[in-house]
Amino acid sequence: MAHEDENKHMTQHIENSDRGITLNKSLAWTMAVGLITGSLWLGGNMASVSARMDQFAEVSSIGFSERAELEIRVRALENSMAQSRVQFEAIYGAIQDLKTDQREITNLLRQIVNERVTP
Repeated sequence: MAHEDENKHMTQHIENSDRGITLNKSLAWTMAVGLITGSLWLGGNMASVSARMDQFAEVSSIGFSERAELEIRVRALENSMAQSRVQFEAIYGAIQDLKTDQREITNLLRQIVNERVTP
């Protein structure tokens, strides 16, 4: 019977006694190694995630600065385009005035020619 108790004690990993819960050495070492390994794995993954978040933040800030630069360029082009439009409208008005003057001159020349041809 003592031999059975000894075999039972060897195969039993967790025991509840008056002193509290006790663990077999092999189970305790397995749990300790598992916890340490899990902690190292989790730490490595967290470091990787942190590095990628830093990269994302850097790329994002570069993107924001490039967008701001593009907005400045677009505003400058819009202002330039507005100035060009005003200039083109002035040129168009001048051309219309020239056309009107040319029509008047043509009409006057026709009148002069008609007066000389028909006395």
